[in-house]
Amino acid sequence: MKLNVRTTVAALAATTAIAALGVGTATAAEINPGHPTSAADILESPQPDCADNGGVTPCYEYQTWFFTFDSCNDYAHQHPFDSSRYDRYVCAVFSGGLNVGLWFHKVRA
Repeated sequence: MKLNVRTTVAALAATTAIAALGVGTATAAEINPGHPTSAADILESPQPDCADNGGVTPCYEYQTWFFTFDSCNDYAHQHPFDSSRYDRYVCAVFSGGLNVGLWFHKVRA
């Protein structure tokens, strides 16, 4: 009986370890395919925020929020940004991790 419990626990631990390796390993290019990405980590809001620095470019201009990264990326792909003002977008956590925010990287006013 002890051998079966140990084998089961070991198998669960190995499965958990393998699954953990697959979580959080996506690169920024995989998250935003076909678009230049931000140097900001997707787990933090990009800086500098245009609202906090008086709009001095370059900065990140907040657009809207979503419940998931997929929704944010889908919206960004379906609603292209004005390339005369922005050069890329980034989806990153928002509201302390409760939501996902969409920011455009503003290079011109």
